[in-house]
Parts: sequence; structure tokens; C-alpha cells
Amino acid sequence: MGSTSACARNALDLWLPGTLRGVERAAAAKLPAHTLMARAGAAVAEWLSGRLPALASAGHQPVLLLAGPGNNGGDAYVAARELHRRGLRVDVWQLGSPSTDDARWAHAEALAAGVPVAPVPAIWPQRLAYAWIVDGLFGIGLTRPLEGTAAALVERVVDAQAQGTPVLAIDIPSGLAAATGVVNGPVIRADVTMAMLGASPGLFTATGRDVAGEVLVATLGTDEMLAAARSGPPDGTVITTSAPAAFLAQLPQRHHATHKGSYGSLAVLGGHEGMVGAPLLCARAGLMTGAGRVYVGFVAHDAPAWDPQHPELMLRHAENLDLTTMQAVSVGPGLGTSAASAACLSRALALDDTPLVIDADALNLLATEPALAERVRRRNGPTVLTPHPLEAARLAGSDVTRIQSDRLASARALAQHFGATIVLKGSGTVIDDGTRAWINTTGNAGLATAGTGDVLTGAIGALLAQGMPATQAALAAVWLHGRAAERCVDAGAGPAGLTASELLPAMRAELADWLNEAARAGRCVHALRTTSGSSP
Repeated sequence: MGSTSACARNALDLWLPGTLRGVERAAAAKLPAHTLMARAGAAVAEWLSGRLPALASAGHQPVLLLAGPGNNGGDAYVAARELHRRGLRVDVWQLGSPSTDDARWAHAEALAAGVPVAPVPAIWPQRLAYAWIVDGLFGIGLTRPLEGTAAALVERVVDAQAQGTPVLAIDIPSGLAAATGVVNGPVIRADVTMAMLGASPGLFTATGRDVAGEVLVATLGTDEMLAAARSGPPDGTVITTSAPAAFLAQLPQRHHATHKGSYGSLAVLGGHEGMVGAPLLCARAGLMTGAGRVYVGFVAHDAPAWDPQHPELMLRHAENLDLTTMQAVSVGPGLGTSAASAACLSRALALDDTPLVIDADALNLLATEPALAERVRRRNGPTVLTPHPLEAARLAGSDVTRIQSDRLASARALAQHFGATIVLKGSGTVIDDGTRAWINTTGNAGLATAGTGDVLTGAIGALLAQGMPATQAALAAVWLHGRAAERCVDAGAGPAGLTASELLPAMRAELADWLNEAARAGRCVHALRTTSGSSP
């Protein structure tokens, strides 16, 4: 059936709703009627039947399936029929009559099998009466907020889940926009989402990560059609989750016959008065991510002369730092927006071929000074911009709501406008190089604290200084940054109260794991066995 789990370590193709509907039509044309719906419902029943508690398996606790009018509801009817055939108790609540041929077929089959189907009741029964709730209300085609009976039902489901009843969503949690991850009203908060044919981007960005739970994919035997859709004419919709496979081959390897110059020099520019901590965090991250040498150029004239925590860092006033000797520059952390700040950014932009990471106040300067923005567009060297949603809104001349309403489209527009790799930070960070997009699946709420963006900027800069291509450097740094937060939380630090500084050793440890694994894979050692005697 092709059911797989979406794991952060494995890249997963993501599909916009229109593309999935095209795959569905192509598959349906080659199969007997209702085959895909039968497979989808069977996949739900198969997964659920192996995870039901003993009371449910003994027929004493039913599974509640919520069926909407479309094909999502049809999948729920088939799942109910299959569970019923296995001897499990089921209740189906119907939100409107079936409205498609497939859904009408599934509804009739369920009734013929003796499945109890009833309209959504006015009063919710005993709260803990159900072993699982299956959300088959609305699928990936829903683009409007839920209202009326549907909204009230979803709110009841959320309440039941809060009391301990787990929820499985078919295709996508009802109320979540499949393409964008936006929620504009009541939404199902699933423990598990089983996406049919392929997963949608909205499951992994914006609010999607909070409501989708564990994501499974059931391809339903359509792998051939999916492959054809992926390899067809480019249409700007190639989207995947990020994973080590996207950057591991370009990750800088460590060799014995090397020195600090082999791993590049990184300059970090920023640190206006009262904000010198930001470039220090950025520079420390650069050290921990492998740059051979890291310099800090402060805008503030009263900046520290050395970093007692990391005396390896070389601290200067920005005007006294020779940027032409650097393999990469990260500019923006704590930079400010004064005339001196703009002059500092201008010096960085004068390095036409040097890899450049632009963050924080440097982005704000680009938004307010068109001449600086134009210089970014004309650069020859690799450029990475790392805006959070508000910075992205300023760059786009828009607002945060509009940016967040379609994070993928927003990142693509900025990437093409600036000719740069864009890292649109947030839940499900989007990395876009103007031709394809990735959604990062690592990280947690511990990253929602001051300084974590500075750490990310330093990591990207360090990987650029070591020779990684811009997009792969961004993918690797974002992925490692998220994994560092996960390591910290797993060790009991956070998510509440996690600090940006705590990410640094965790990021280094994660990077070391991958470098060591790559080294082991590439190393071949032959042991020479000898005896105590000698041969004539």
C-alpha cells in the first residue's frame, strides 16, 4: 500500500493540492471504480486496528468516525466498514449527505455492512466513550474557515482530545489549509495524520506542525503516477522536507593534513551600542560549526576587546577589519540602523564575490534603503537572507499576516527578487533558492527566545566559509540548529527557558555525529595479521 512515516531524517516529497488532485485523476483513470477510496479506507482501518486499546479490541469501546460530504468522508465510511468487519464497534457521525460518486458508494457499502451511521448529534455523549476519533470531515480542498455545525463539532473533538481521546486525521486535520498551514478558525488537533497519495506542505509549516501530529503517508499504489508528476515539466512547485541527504555530500570533511586556514575565515559584523551580545553569539556559533578563524567587527566604539568565554574569537572595530581576507561574512546581528550601521553593511556588499549572510538589522536596512537592496540583487557571490516573518514583510513591502498566509510563496518571491537563498524562519522554516523549496522539520518551541537567530546566522556563515554552496549551507545550518534545540530539550533544558547559548555545544555535537558517520563510511582499514615466528 506504500504507507510510510514522515521522519525528520528522511526527505519527503510534498505536494500542493492541485498536483495531488491531478495524480488522483490519473490513477483513477487506470483503476476500477472506487479503488483508491477502498485502499484509503483500508489503510486507515489497518493502522487503527493495530493500535486500539484492549477494551476496543474486545468490542467494549467504539471508534468514532466523522464523515464529511466529500471524498474525505468516503474514506471514513470505508474505514468504518473495514473496522466493523474486524469485529470492532464503530459509530459514524455524518456531517451532510455524500456529495461525490465515490462517497455515495462508500456510504452505501457501509450501510450494507451494518455500520451504524447517524447525523451529528446535538449533544455530545459521554466524553471518554471512544477509543479513537477519526477525522474524515474535510480534505485538502478546503480553503474556507469552518463554521456552523462543522465548527461546533471540531470544538467538541478538541475537547474530547483534551480529556484523553486520541485523534487520527485522514489526509489533513480539518480546518488546516493544505497548501499553507494556515488556520483561520476551529481546527482538529490530530495525534496522527494519514495523508493519502502524498503529504501537503501545510502539514509541516506555520500552524501545521502544532496540529498534524505524527504524519504518515499512504501512497495507495500510485507511486508510478507520483513519479511521473515529480519528473514532469518544471512548474515551480518542487517542494520537499529538508533532511541530511540534501546537504551531507557537501558537508566539509575533516582531514589530518589540514590547518585552521583550511576551514576558512568568517567575519561577523554587527553590535551597535547595547547590542554587542548578538554578534558574539553569532561568532561563537561560527566557531562551534567549524570555521577555522572567526572575527567580530563591532559598530559600537565601546565594544569589548576580547570574549572571556571564547578568547579564540578575534574582536575588532568593524572599520578595522580587513574583509577582503575573509571566506565568508555574516552581517546584521545587533547591527542597528544608524548611518554607521548602513556604512558597515555597505562595506560587506562591496565584497562582490564573497559568500554573504544577511540577517536582522541588515535586512531592515535593505528594506528602507533601495540602493543597498539593489546592490544585493547585483552581487555575483552567494547570498543568504535569513528573515523572520516581520523582516520578510518589511523586505516585501507587506505585513506579517500576508507573509504567513503563504510562507512558501513569500519565500519564493523574496528569493527571486534578491537572487538569493532565503531562509524564512518560523515553525517549519522555509528554505528557497528561487527554483525549489524545502521545509525544515527539526526544532521546537525552545527556539522562540532571543539570540537563536544570531546562532543560526553564525552557523550558515561558518559553513559558507568552509566552502559549502549557499543553499546547502543554509539547509545544513537550519537542520542542525533545530536538532540542537531537540537535543537540549531531550536533555531536560527547555523548551521554556532554553537559551541561545545552550544551543552551541548541542549543535557541535550534532555536527560531529554526522561528520563521524561520514568518515566511518569512507574509511577502509585493513588489519595485518602476523605470527610470532618468521618465515624463511
